[in-house]
Amino acid sequence: MKKYSQICTITDIATVAKKILNDCQDVEVILLKGTLGAGKTTLAIELLRQSGVVDEMQSPTYTYLQAYENSIGKKFYHFDLYRLKNKESFLFAGFDDFLYQTNALVIIEWPEIIESLFDKNICYIDLEYMDEISRKINWYYK
Repeated sequence: MKKYSQICTITDIATVAKKILNDCQDVEVILLKGTLGAGKTTLAIELLRQSGVVDEMQSPTYTYLQAYENSIGKKFYHFDLYRLKNKESFLFAGFDDFLYQTNALVIIEWPEIIESLFDKNICYIDLEYMDEISRKINWYYK
């Protein structure tokens, strides 16, 4: 398993998102971790943009899930689980139905409570706050 790391600013985010998607081509799930304000949503939206989503995109903080589709029919499910209490709540809501669908990519912010649900084709991304303008982004594919 190869691990990648890059320090970047907001002006570099498109390049980093392209690199992540290129490094993790067979990925079906992207798990985004980092402290509050580290840039998880910013990176998630850029990953969607680099995947061809042109719709208006927003954080799913209060809705838990935003669904998108690109021009070639690939589906994208962006979750923010910050307010979700536990794995049982995720399962009860039926959110697991969105995992590992054909021709789909799932991006999950704050995935810690459901990590046990994943076993293949996962890109783990950790964002570290460096200073007001810089973040260190670490990622690997499993």
